[in-house]
Amino acid sequence: MPARDSHEATRRRSAGRLRVVLAAAAVVASTAVAPVTPAAATPPHDDGPAADRAYVANATARTLSFLDTDDRTVTHTVSVPSGAVDVAVSRQRHRAYVTGGSGSHTVSVIDTVRARVVRTIRVGDRPEGVAVSRDGRRAYVTNADSGTVSVIDTHRDRVVRTLRVGAFPKGVAVSPDGRRVYVANLLSGSVSVIDAFPGRVAATVPLGTPATPYGTRTAAYDVAVSPDGTLAYVATGNGTDYVSVLDTRAATVLDAVPVEEGAESLAVAPDGTSVYVTSGFGNDRVSVIDTEAGEVARTFRVPGGSEGLALGYEGQQLYVATGLGSQSTVFVDTETDRVMGSATVGAGPMSVAAEAEPEPVAPRAGTRHRVHWKTAGKETGTR
Repeated sequence: MPARDSHEATRRRSAGRLRVVLAAAAVVASTAVAPVTPAAATPPHDDGPAADRAYVANATARTLSFLDTDDRTVTHTVSVPSGAVDVAVSRQRHRAYVTGGSGSHTVSVIDTVRARVVRTIRVGDRPEGVAVSRDGRRAYVTNADSGTVSVIDTHRDRVVRTLRVGAFPKGVAVSPDGRRVYVANLLSGSVSVIDAFPGRVAATVPLGTPATPYGTRTAAYDVAVSPDGTLAYVATGNGTDYVSVLDTRAATVLDAVPVEEGAESLAVAPDGTSVYVTSGFGNDRVSVIDTEAGEVARTFRVPGGSEGLALGYEGQQLYVATGLGSQSTVFVDTETDRVMGSATVGAGPMSVAAEAEPEPVAPRAGTRHRVHWKTAGKETGTR
């Protein structure tokens, strides 16, 4: 009887935490729309090296901040009246795609050279997550209230396909080769696996952890893919605070790593040996999972909070958006976990994207390089 009482208490805490998250999203939706800056008054963006730029979606302010990651300064701020919850970048097209979130039905397309909104694309209800394929040809948008994913042709900036997935799809990630798309379904507690060509849901992977007794569903918030495409990592909040590890070839769950500080947004190091996890929910920690050991190796604090994150400079820098109630993006040295500085952005920074994402580490000629889960880490051999 005491064990069942304990399980019931866990279930109630989990449900309460999920309600807090959804309520916070509703607060963002009710925020007043920021004034639109006339396009003619927007100066041309300095088209410097792509590695020097990152973009922050400020949910409360409904703006997109352009960051110079060398100087750690904001160079431009673009008003996004339809909302700014998540952002992804196509460096080939010099475009940023920004989802509107609650109360919205559109994705805003921003010219990153001239720093202005050039188009809005109608998608499903409450667009939340967005990801762009590495070749820049496709953008994928999760429509939370519609339970769908919109596939956007970035050359024509139009939706070419709409796919039904699980309940309240949130995070989305594209495999390095662009062939698979992974969608974290928050309320279904599952991951939808999309075959990008021809465009269909190939599998649905249910999630579960030891901390979800008596049928309590795991809330899948975000998803990220390893550099070799063989593993997918899923942050499961809702009080369970785990990162689930998926074998992408078998479409099965290999493991679930407990993260004491919380689990919301994810980024994978370019060599695949580390996974960075923000705590979210108003917390200020980032956990670092060692993929060789299969456990959290260390944590570090981010002043102001930790919500969205992205890696830049070949994985040497981590950019962390500090979330609702804050107004900064923090720069972290991944070698030392030391905070290098911060930039003041718009209110409620929820997501950040680097224009030049770190390329996967290439193997030496005549060898193969792969990171395995809970094994020797790097396996090198002659072909």
